[in-house]
Amino acid sequence: MVAERLLVLGLVAAALALVWLALRWRSARYRRPNARDVLTRLAVRRPPVVLAFTTPECVPCRTMQRPALEELRRRYPERFELREVDATVMPELAERFGLMTVPSTVVIDGRGRVLAINHGLARWPKLAGQLSLNGRR
Repeated sequence: MVAERLLVLGLVAAALALVWLALRWRSARYRRPNARDVLTRLAVRRPPVVLAFTTPECVPCRTMQRPALEELRRRYPERFELREVDATVMPELAERFGLMTVPSTVVIDGRGRVLAINHGLARWPKLAGQLSLNGRR
């Protein structure tokens, strides 16, 4: 009886470890740059971008995420670009970043590299840190 419980517990732990590794691999895959884009990224330097994924019926997007993004824009004017993306209109873009929920944000540096993918609400201090805006006014 005890041996069976330990076996089941071990199997559950192994399954959870596999799921964790798969999610970690998937997230890293989206952050990896494409080799053919490297020369383009080196030649062009743009301001960082925050992609804010939303849908028309997303209440937290309007009541919590949008005010956080506006506060970030107020505190750091002209230091980054903010682009709101309707995930129902551009599902392929949301899929490219592995997004399955809104609100979600993707932080991209000036060379086009993905710095962070935030599933769910991201407050302005977190986004400022991901954009490396803290301490540089």
